[in-house]
Amino acid sequence: MCFFLSFLHKNAVAAVRFGAFGAMYLALVCLFSSAALGAITPEQRKQLKELKDGMDEAGRLFSGGKFVESAEKVTLLQAGLVKLLETKDADLQKETRQLYTKLQTAHGKLELEGAELEPLPTWEQLTEGNAKGANGSATVSFKNDIAPWMITLCANCHINKRSGDFSLTTYNDLMKGSKAGRVLFAGSDKGNPLVEVIESGDMPRGGGKVSKEQLDKLRKWIAEGAKFDGPNPTASLNTYAKGEAGKAPEEMTAKKPTGKETVSFARDIAPILVENCTGCHIGGRQAQANFRMDTFAQLLRGGDAGKVIAIEKPAESLIVKKLKGEGGGQRMPAGGRPALSPEKIELISKWILEGAAFDGPGPTSNIETVINQAWAAGAKHEELFTRRQERALARWSKVLPNDEPATAKSEQVFVLGNVPKARVEELVKQLDKAITSTAKALDAPTHQPLIKGGVALFVLKSRYDYGEFGRMTESRELPKEWQGHWKANPLDVYAVMANDGSADAKQQSALALQMVSGAYLGSMNEVPTWFAEGVARNLVVSANRASDVRVKAWQQALPAALQRIDKPETLLEERVDEESAGLVGMALTSYMMDRSRRKQFDMLLKQLRDGKQFNEAVTMSFAAPKIIVKNFLGK
Repeated sequence: MCFFLSFLHKNAVAAVRFGAFGAMYLALVCLFSSAALGAITPEQRKQLKELKDGMDEAGRLFSGGKFVESAEKVTLLQAGLVKLLETKDADLQKETRQLYTKLQTAHGKLELEGAELEPLPTWEQLTEGNAKGANGSATVSFKNDIAPWMITLCANCHINKRSGDFSLTTYNDLMKGSKAGRVLFAGSDKGNPLVEVIESGDMPRGGGKVSKEQLDKLRKWIAEGAKFDGPNPTASLNTYAKGEAGKAPEEMTAKKPTGKETVSFARDIAPILVENCTGCHIGGRQAQANFRMDTFAQLLRGGDAGKVIAIEKPAESLIVKKLKGEGGGQRMPAGGRPALSPEKIELISKWILEGAAFDGPGPTSNIETVINQAWAAGAKHEELFTRRQERALARWSKVLPNDEPATAKSEQVFVLGNVPKARVEELVKQLDKAITSTAKALDAPTHQPLIKGGVALFVLKSRYDYGEFGRMTESRELPKEWQGHWKANPLDVYAVMANDGSADAKQQSALALQMVSGAYLGSMNEVPTWFAEGVARNLVVSANRASDVRVKAWQQALPAALQRIDKPETLLEERVDEESAGLVGMALTSYMMDRSRRKQFDMLLKQLRDGKQFNEAVTMSFAAPKIIVKNFLGK
């Protein structure tokens, strides 16, 4: 019996709540392959049987509460598996893959019980040297097959520059995507904007052309999980061309505020940089001296002249010297712009003296996002609500410039659409009701707005208009099965609905609940899509199990979505499409929301409402997110 099944067996209530989702998942995780052993030697077969029997014994010890003995057994099994895989034999690797998965699950369970185990090598580390995939075909290498032609064909626009707000400077930049959203979804062979623009001939625009072989390899690399096999995902792709890929650049890490600082990067420094450096070092196509400040991480990295910040040493920091016109070269800012005032230079100097701490959402977040989040945090509900209405109207003009929308609003809801006024007013009431239901279901305070700054809802009269909204404002094709979706960031919290007559009143109510609850959680500090959408879908399942036909469709689609998550990082780093993330999140948060763990879940929500980052809140309430996901997936 697998560890996850043992765990649910010990928690009968969780097993019942897990329902169809759990049944499908357990069938996937606990099934051992019955494939023939091929060229495996008799001695290897004997070792395999001993390892499998040992895993069963470790599972029984764990189920009996003998965690120390189970950990000792797992340690021996791990050593045996590592030894067995030293041959790099492809047939042997195929037969031990699920055994390795069980070993991963055992690690996760035992770590939750406080056991200290030797780190388990990754599957890639154990099988290094075998360049064959599970089907016997050669896998695609990022560093050998993808990066080289990207350097040749894309460098001028997306590696040396940031054309279209899309950077290919590093692997991490590629996976992050553009300002409009992700450009590829690991594990999926569909809906990848990067493939689509190359296939259409729109890219690259520098005169070169991606060959059919290169495009096929790109598709296969994405389908195989878009895995990184280089030395450092933050190293510039140009290092591959220079033969320096093995050299990881020395990186400065973002320092968190101690609470004693008098100068804030988000509130004080970032606005100065955006006001004075945009065009040359922020947002421009060609960064002067290869020095970008679109993100805090880029600011720390520096440019051709090296790092520009010497922590706690403003007098030695190149950025301060340049702003003062010292140290040779042109004074900054250049381009005929006036010099910074002594007060602003002193503010930057003091920030560096105090440790150059970063108080934004994440060091790779766009600097404008950092500024917006800081402003939104200090704004009143009414101020933020007004700003969101203005942005909603501006977005509408971009999608349907010749169609004046009907509008209506309440204290927390602003609805606009190309449907009759009566329908717009009806939707305001539906969303207000969904706000009340969400607050009750998630035990949110009732003395303040559920979503600070409210939510804007776009209601569109046809599927065509709904799809056009996705293309024009989010630069993506919306899944055909979607009736609506939500988006949340520091300035914008909005939802979109296709009012094409395909949903009855109960289904519309369920969709309103899903969009409001998802947007509510998504508007919190770095809450990922899989969690926010997962909880939202669980609320729909609880309230509308019988009346919403989507529930059955979600259950049927879950096994395929689980197969796209090859490891915890794929979900945690959002390397999968939103629909798959929502489906897997629905199953995972069903476990977290179970009655036996409700106090922990409520504690998690309280910490998020108090402003804690998602990873910290989850760790304090349950365990580290990676452990939870690894535990759940069994991989």
